[in-house]
Amino acid sequence: MRTTLYQTVIILVCLSVSPAFAAPNLQVDNPKYDFGEVFQGEKVLHVFEFVNEGDETLTIDRVRSSCGCTAALVSERNIPPGGKGELQANFDSTRFRDAVSKTISLYSNDPVRPIVQLQIKGKVLETVAVLPPQINFGKVVAQKPVISTVLLRNQGGKSLKLGKPHSTAAELVVKISEAAFADGDEVTLELQLTPKPGQVRFSGYVIVPVDGVPKNELRIPVYATISD
Repeated sequence: MRTTLYQTVIILVCLSVSPAFAAPNLQVDNPKYDFGEVFQGEKVLHVFEFVNEGDETLTIDRVRSSCGCTAALVSERNIPPGGKGELQANFDSTRFRDAVSKTISLYSNDPVRPIVQLQIKGKVLETVAVLPPQINFGKVVAQKPVISTVLLRNQGGKSLKLGKPHSTAAELVVKISEAAFADGDEVTLELQLTPKPGQVRFSGYVIVPVDGVPKNELRIPVYATISD
């Protein structure tokens, strides 16, 4: 009798405890994706796959991504035990250059890991390198012309068409050395600023139309501090 009672207690304890361990378990085989190298303006598409290795339904609450990367769940929000899900990530490289790393956070009802982070990384190459990327004349004197140069290098692998450069201010004049722009070529821009009297600071842009780059133009910021 005592043995039967003991066995009954053990069974009841097991039955009462086992449901507490039933839970979803989100697992991602490859949480990091390296897209290698892309040229500025190209878009990267990648699908992350995940599986529910738990014994309860996995529910995806929401998806959040860092700047420059959008993500959308392309499978059902509720994944049964043993079921698979997919998340599609899109990275727009237009506003980036050099090494980039973007994070996507997947929120679920997994009690152990309620937030799983996915990563997209790689290197964004500029079709046209702008050297330097901006010009700061520093302190200049009103009505006294100052000159600086900018080098444009075609590293996109094909010939590009250059348009006539111009500036956003009448006191900033820009000249170009040549219009041909084959792969590997370098073109020099000459910037001449003649500051107006009565101004404390100058801020403007040199705009170079180029087919084949984001928005089909390069914008080079130009700054100066003016004294009379």
